[in-house]
Amino acid sequence: MALPYRQHLFTAEYNAVINAYSKYGSEDTTDQNAKVLGDFKFGSQFGLTLSDTYNKGHEPRYQSVTGVIEKYERNAATASGTYKLADRYMIEVDYTRTKWNFVTSEFRSRNEDLIATYFYYRFMPKTSAFVEYDLTKYSYDLKTNGLDSSVNSGFVGLRWEMSASTLGTVKAGWLKKRFEDPNKQDFQTWGASADLKWAITDSSFLNILAKRDVNESAALGAPYVITTGAYVDYTHKLTYKIAAVGRVSYGVDEYPNPIGTDTVSRTDKTFLGGAGLKYTMRDWLEFLLDYNYRNRDSNISTWNMKQNTYSLTANFAL
Repeated sequence: MALPYRQHLFTAEYNAVINAYSKYGSEDTTDQNAKVLGDFKFGSQFGLTLSDTYNKGHEPRYQSVTGVIEKYERNAATASGTYKLADRYMIEVDYTRTKWNFVTSEFRSRNEDLIATYFYYRFMPKTSAFVEYDLTKYSYDLKTNGLDSSVNSGFVGLRWEMSASTLGTVKAGWLKKRFEDPNKQDFQTWGASADLKWAITDSSFLNILAKRDVNESAALGAPYVITTGAYVDYTHKLTYKIAAVGRVSYGVDEYPNPIGTDTVSRTDKTFLGGAGLKYTMRDWLEFLLDYNYRNRDSNISTWNMKQNTYSLTANFAL
C-alpha cells in the first residue's frame, strides 16, 4: 500500500514466500516479510526516511554453513536523512539498528548498530562522486565467544542514474575490524563493490553485482568471513508476456580457524548457473519455471555439495 500526502509518502508492504518440496516435505518453509516506511520531504533541501523491516526467514541448506536449514528472525529499524548544500552537493547520514535471532545457531544471535555517512558531489547531470564512512558495532547475545567487535570502513565511489532502469554504483576502500576480546587479533583489508542495472534495449535487461566484503561468520569459531564474488543475470522479453531469464555467479568464502577443522581456514568456492521462463499472466500474477545448478567446492571435503533445483513459482500481489 502507498499513501501519498503532499510531498510525503507512506508505504506498507507484506509478503510470504512459501517453499514446498516434492520430496523431503519436512524442509518446507514459509518466510514472512513486512516493511513500513515514511518518506518525508521538507522543501527542496532536506529529506528524512524512517523505516522498519521484519523478516522471519531461513538460510536454505545450500547456503547454510552448518549443512542444515538455519531459521532466523531479523528486525531492522532505519533513519536516513539527506541535506542538499547546493545544486551539486549533498550530505546523507543513516543509522540502522538490526536485531538477529537464530533458532539453531544461537551463537550468531546479535545486535548490529550501523552509522553511515556520505558526501556526494554531482559533477555531471546524472553522475556523482561520493565519499563514504561507516562505523558498525556488533554485540552478541553469547558473550563467551568473544565476537563483540566494531568495524570502521571508508570508501570512494561513483553513482550514476541515467534512468529508472539504467543506474549503478561502484566503490572501493579499506576497512578495519577490532575485537573487544584482547585474545582475538584485529583484522584489516580492502573492500569493493559494483552494482549495475542496465536496460540494453526496451526488451533486454542486465544486472551485475560484484563485491568483496567482510561479514560476520556463520561458522562456529571463525571470527569473520571474507566474501568475494560476482553475480550476473540477464532478462530478455520474448513477447509482451513471456521473458527468458539466465543467471550465473561465482563466489569465494574464507572462514579463518573454524572449529572442527585441521586447516588454517575453510575456503568454499561456489558456482551457480541457471535459466528460466517467466510468464506474466496479469499485472498481479506471474509464473516462473526455473532450473538452477549449484556446486560448492570446499577445501574441507565434508562441505562439498552439488545441487540441481527445478522449481515452479507463482507470484501474485493483491
